[in-house]
Amino acid sequence: MLNRQTVAGVIVAMLEAEGVDRAYGVSGESYLPLLDELGRSSIDVVTCRHEGGAGLMAVADSRLTGRLSVCTVSRGPGSANAALAMMTAAEDAVPFLLLVGQVPRAHLRRGAFQELDYSKFFAGTAKWSAEVTDPNSVGEIMAQAIAAAYGGTPGPVVVALPEDVLDEIADITIPAPYAPRRISPSPDTIAEVVELLSKAKKPLLIGGGELTYGEGRDRLRRFAEAWKIPVLGAFRRFDLLPTAHPMFAGELGFFTTDAQKAAYAESDLVLAVGTRLGDLSTFGYTFPAPGQTLIHINQDPEQLGRNFAPTVGAACDAGLFLDALTGHGRPGESAWPARLHDLYVARHAWTPRTAADGVVFGNVIAALSPHAAKDALFAMDAGISPAMLYRHFPLRPDQRVLCLVTGSMGFGIPAATAAGLRFPGRQVICLIGDGGFLMGGNELAVAAERRLPLVVILANNNSYGAIRVNLERAFPGQRTATELVNPDFQFIGRAYGAKTLKVAREDEIGPVLAEAFAHKGLVFVEVSTSLSTALPQKE
Repeated sequence: MLNRQTVAGVIVAMLEAEGVDRAYGVSGESYLPLLDELGRSSIDVVTCRHEGGAGLMAVADSRLTGRLSVCTVSRGPGSANAALAMMTAAEDAVPFLLLVGQVPRAHLRRGAFQELDYSKFFAGTAKWSAEVTDPNSVGEIMAQAIAAAYGGTPGPVVVALPEDVLDEIADITIPAPYAPRRISPSPDTIAEVVELLSKAKKPLLIGGGELTYGEGRDRLRRFAEAWKIPVLGAFRRFDLLPTAHPMFAGELGFFTTDAQKAAYAESDLVLAVGTRLGDLSTFGYTFPAPGQTLIHINQDPEQLGRNFAPTVGAACDAGLFLDALTGHGRPGESAWPARLHDLYVARHAWTPRTAADGVVFGNVIAALSPHAAKDALFAMDAGISPAMLYRHFPLRPDQRVLCLVTGSMGFGIPAATAAGLRFPGRQVICLIGDGGFLMGGNELAVAAERRLPLVVILANNNSYGAIRVNLERAFPGQRTATELVNPDFQFIGRAYGAKTLKVAREDEIGPVLAEAFAHKGLVFVEVSTSLSTALPQKE
């Protein structure tokens, strides 16, 4: 039976059927009928202050759930502002749908006011893009968009909506919701991998983003314990196992020490599960090295053999693959995982220290643990001070860290806000620097509007700290374009209705954190942070 709804009505009905319960966006005249339909639907419309922030909230939502997130923006400048979220969704491999208003159909490709050809504009980031010019094509286009967002390596898709098509009637049968398939590994693959693992003396597992959803972490833990295989998180996947777990060997990335790299080089087999093996997880595509057997498991067949030629490569579900192997476990010697875990603990340990140029942020991280709930969500911005968390914080089994593979600044506040909306009963702690806050901090307005009890800890070192430290290492004494003259962050915190506190001395850390976490509403803590102690010394 044909369904007579407006194009906007079909879009909203399909999103509801897909399980989308929230859309982030900035309103615009180019998609008014869609706003009308959203306003009468079950979907929670989150009104944001910048399209970049709206998009990052949606990306954070997908990072938390693994489900399709939606961002709605107006044409031209609105879509351009959302480009950051498109790149982020691509690099972080999350299903993300950007719905963009467009000029009327009669004006397309004529250089009309605020017109962009979105297929060209987002060509480098979008997995798929389309424009709804025929009302009866909307169902097919939306179905293809959703399937593309989920399929292979998940990522961003774009659907452009000419303003005059949205309120036209679509005489169509609405397609059924997308049903993702979880592909099981073949028995032959499992048999071959079991044989290789059984012969390996020093195997390693690199776990990626595919294991961060559902029961992925539990499946990984059970497998690692059964086989006694040390686990490395791919870049920015450092919460796959608790930091104290004996099989956890750390995260691959910027702060891997030379001693750790030397130990990894001794491995005779690398099992990469649910990861794309990008440059930061492989030390510039040098690990695994020739002579190290590689088994690569990824749901996207296009990732297999892309950067490394595996001995065994299989396109299947990462969790199902680990489940199939767990029952075949033949534990090796415990000395190998213990050695790697000890190297990680040595790098992860924090020794309290002081500095003449401000509060050492590592001391703040050390004092944070007793206040963090057992299932706390940490929303992290880019920067050297927030990075102290995954370098030194003792993560517990149910605590999660929300950060970006892209390393984009401005993510912290949007991510914390999205986390607070998605999990209203969980503690959300945002760690952010002064540079990152001024890129995305305006979305604190949403947190204030929704009365979210976030704890925001801002590290203020009056600089783009990571760039400055590395610039001075490369060119001693040079600070060009890295020093910042900041506003009064205390005033800004109060303007958003937050309980606002400040740490200016080391002896204030404990009392201020205790006061912050005792408060039941929005809290904003500014820390006058040392820059000299922000990065570890080069080995």
